[in-house]
Amino acid sequence: MDLTRIHGFTYCAVGVARRDATPPVGIYARSWAAARHDVAEGVHRPLTATALVMRPIHADASTLALIALDVGWFPYLPDERRVRESVLRATGLDEDALLINFSHTHAGAHLNTQIRDKPGVHLIEPYLNDLTHALIEAIIEARSAMRPAWITYGYGRCALAANRDFWAPDIGRYACGYNPAAPADDTVLVARVTGEDGAIIATLVNYACHPTTLAWQNRLLSPDYVGALRETLESIYGAPCLFLYGAAGDLGPRDGFVGDPAIADRNGRQLAYAAAAALEALPPPASRFVYTGVVASGANLATWEYQPLDAFARRRCAILHYHRTIVPLPRKPTLEPIDPPGSDRSDAIAEAEKALRRRLLQDSLGDDPVYPMTLWFWRLGDALLVACPNEAYSQMQIEIRSRFCRQPVLVLGCTNGALGYLPPRHVYGSGLYQEQQSPFLPGCLEQTIAAAISELERL
Repeated sequence: MDLTRIHGFTYCAVGVARRDATPPVGIYARSWAAARHDVAEGVHRPLTATALVMRPIHADASTLALIALDVGWFPYLPDERRVRESVLRATGLDEDALLINFSHTHAGAHLNTQIRDKPGVHLIEPYLNDLTHALIEAIIEARSAMRPAWITYGYGRCALAANRDFWAPDIGRYACGYNPAAPADDTVLVARVTGEDGAIIATLVNYACHPTTLAWQNRLLSPDYVGALRETLESIYGAPCLFLYGAAGDLGPRDGFVGDPAIADRNGRQLAYAAAAALEALPPPASRFVYTGVVASGANLATWEYQPLDAFARRRCAILHYHRTIVPLPRKPTLEPIDPPGSDRSDAIAEAEKALRRRLLQDSLGDDPVYPMTLWFWRLGDALLVACPNEAYSQMQIEIRSRFCRQPVLVLGCTNGALGYLPPRHVYGSGLYQEQQSPFLPGCLEQTIAAAISELERL
């Protein structure tokens, strides 16, 4: 299905603000069990927090706040909840009107306040406090800068993401890495935010690809490919760019798991140029491309032109709604080690890291055999948005966008916390990392997709 001809609009009051979110050098930054260092030794590119706030223009309604944040994940979920609850209290936002989407960089700080015996852990708590204040300040500043604007959406394509469920013949089991034999969802959704004076206020890029260019060899704090993506688009359009991480459970960069920041930058530019091509193909704000008749020439020439939206379409573009639903995901009775029976477990450092992650995941889940996962839904004029806290396979965004093929749909993963993967039913028992790490039973992805489609239909 070709989505690149689908466009849509939102008309509302918009404000944008950014704060630096770079952790301090020396902070505990172990994201890879294979790493042989514990602390960040420098900074590749700044990590940022960018807030985009929206509110209906002609109604007394709540403000929506969408934050693009350069963090990886919170291994101990109460840490994330504490940050988000502090932001909600300070800003007065409704709980369902705040979405914090993690870029999911694997080259950030290890944000876990439960670790006590590692170098650099004394910097985690102060950093989380600073990060909380930065988020609050960005929302307040963005809210004070709100003005009428048109958000124009469209789809493009980018080949950065590749399937990463690779059958490794030398070891006779699956490994996590580039799989050239399987297709990958290459959809990129872009949006341009334009003020009524014609000035571009911001751009948005919603794409599904793990930021795992930089891996265990890397010793620098980095937003991974997202940094160069932002820098490139911001140099073109002169406005902040928000990267929104999609459903990328099975997707990662072909050229990844390296220590060279130049490769992360190259990956980011690849996505930036694809996004720029899609942005350049967008129609002018509040306009449709319509057929206007035939002009006789050497051939009969069909003519088209951009014309303003009619009154009904403009009213539809101004509708903003939000709500959430709970998806009860049945859990595995135990969290098994991520290794097949009889595998080589001689790497004591890696095994200790894996055991710690299992324990923290168990602590975050509690003892209930069913986990109540929240999904958030926004209607933004013509566009729809669904946000999931966990790492769904790209099947989620493919099926949702296929079902709602006449309007743009933003699909966000790793939003407002993250616990584990949502892999499809058929991969369970295969030995894939994602199905072994997931704390949920088979059917979790299919259940999530069905719930998302049902709730989006309500909007």
